[in-house]
Amino acid sequence: MENYRIYFDTAERNEVVRILRKYNDIIIDNIDEQSVGITIEREDSTSFYRAVMDEIDRDVYAMRTESGI
Repeated sequence: MENYRIYFDTAERNEVVRILRKYNDIIIDNIDEQSVGITIEREDSTSFYRAVMDEIDRDVYAMRTESGI
């Protein structure tokens, strides 16, 4: 079990949270305007975190250049 914090722009908040809520192994500990604290309840939490961040990078952060964020 590992804890992580994911940072985002305010406009990206809902999309990042939507992705995180898809996974049963992720517990959302707290959310504010620019970040979310999570706990990953898996033995391979580091590799799982990287896979989730790849998805967020691809589906959310990649849009920054297109939308001008």
